Amino acid sequence: MTHVVGKVEAASHQLDWAIRLLIDYGAPIPAITLAGAAEEIIGKALGDISAHEMLVQSFIESHDLERKIVSRHHLNKARNWLKHWTPSEEPEYESFDLLNEAIQGIARGLSNLLKYNQSLPSEGLRFIEWIKNLTDHYESPY
Repeated sequence: MTHVVGKVEAASHQLDWAIRLLIDYGAPIPAITLAGAAEEIIGKALGDISAHEMLVQSFIESHDLERKIVSRHHLNKARNWLKHWTPSEEPEYESFDLLNEAIQGIARGLSNLLKYNQSLPSEGLRFIEWIKNLTDHYESPY
């Protein structure tokens, strides 16, 4: 059976499942890859106003870094590492704050969707409430 699926609809479903996987199953790795795919799909439609581009510009201006370095080594390192492997160029093991990476990826995807069509996926508000509860219990070391 075939289905007609739009890019934004697919991205919205990817965000929903990224949120479910993170909150309900404690599975940040697939949440990172799904959120990253959604962020990228909608981000390409948004161009210079996507969450990724805004962050890249901020890093470039604040830290005098090259675009390629910011994108690959700062903003998308975990997502790309989880999706691809060139054994001659990358290690088999890497350390990441997986929860943080998943939260950032989902937040960037949600930001893009809001900018694109002023909507949230069905799990969007639950994610926002979950983040609020998470940060209410977080005590800053500063």
